[in-house]
Amino acid sequence: MDENFISYDVNPNIDFLLPFYLGEEFVPTKQDSFKPIKVIERDEDGGEKINKNFYIKNDENELLIYFKEKIQNYAKNIFNENNKISKPNKVEVILSITLTEKRFKSVDVDNLAKTILDSLNNIAYEDDSQVSCLIVKKHIHPMKTNSLLIGVTKITDDRKGFGGNIFLFSKST
Repeated sequence: MDENFISYDVNPNIDFLLPFYLGEEFVPTKQDSFKPIKVIERDEDGGEKINKNFYIKNDENELLIYFKEKIQNYAKNIFNENNKISKPNKVEVILSITLTEKRFKSVDVDNLAKTILDSLNNIAYEDDSQVSCLIVKKHIHPMKTNSLLIGVTKITDDRKGFGGNIFLFSKST
């Protein structure tokens, strides 16, 4: 085997696995499109108080567009009209997002997931409203790098996915 490649076995509970090594790049979010600004609030007596809950739109939407196109171009090599998961079928998506420590502390996991789910619209599935199970983990990579693994599974009567066996309560007998 060539030493420049890593081989791995895909979990049999996942229909499609999309791996991404991002290196210095990261999964951008709409959250990144805003940056905080300091606003000083003055009362009638001239006292000042800094209000930290104000944001302005940041011009980094290009990064979000670039990332979505990157995901879509790769996903188009895996999904086509024959294997795209069409409605009314349900979909399970599992995301493993490795981040640098700084990014881990500054970004919300739900915003990361939304970017990725939106990127797969009309490619892996018709619409992300089909996603009935979403499992997301963000974690710090030991090598201080960014990467992304996306698992997509069509939910059927026979294939329940990872989330098919998760119950938070059961009916008592």
